[in-house]
Amino acid sequence: MMKSITLFFTLIFLGACSSYNIPDSPLFSSEQQWVIMPFYNYSGTPLAAEQAEEILGSVLAGAGVHTTMYQVSNLNSLDSILEPSLKLNSAIKWLDIQKADYIITGSISEWRYKSGLDAEPSVGITLKVKNAATNKVLWQATGARSGWGRENLAHTGMNVLNQLVAGLRLE
Repeated sequence: MMKSITLFFTLIFLGACSSYNIPDSPLFSSEQQWVIMPFYNYSGTPLAAEQAEEILGSVLAGAGVHTTMYQVSNLNSLDSILEPSLKLNSAIKWLDIQKADYIITGSISEWRYKSGLDAEPSVGITLKVKNAATNKVLWQATGARSGWGRENLAHTGMNVLNQLVAGLRLE
């Protein structure tokens, strides 16, 4: 009985640390061409979007989806950090000459360590899968999670992205 009560409260406590909105997904083919485009970084952390994009590529590869990452030409990294629209415009020009079926983009609302003694990592991410031909959003999901003290920020981001990608129905 005591184990059941402990397990119940542990699950409630753990559930309070994360929140997800993952609607039903249409069936996507993992064999088609998937392109990861720049994420919007609404967090206060520089390069959070780039970190999440890289982790997403690995998470999708683990799910059997081969992706191509956008390429930014003629920009140094400082330009793309200071003026994100330059990076996006360059990536859109690159996308125009690519063969793509699905575009994955998204936004980072939070990517930081919270203040305080334990400095828990906190991540908030939205993913969108778009039809490359029409630019129509086919699926969108959001997740947020606070990790434990001493947990790595990238690990927390990977957990959120794993949960979101698990919501994709892939064939």
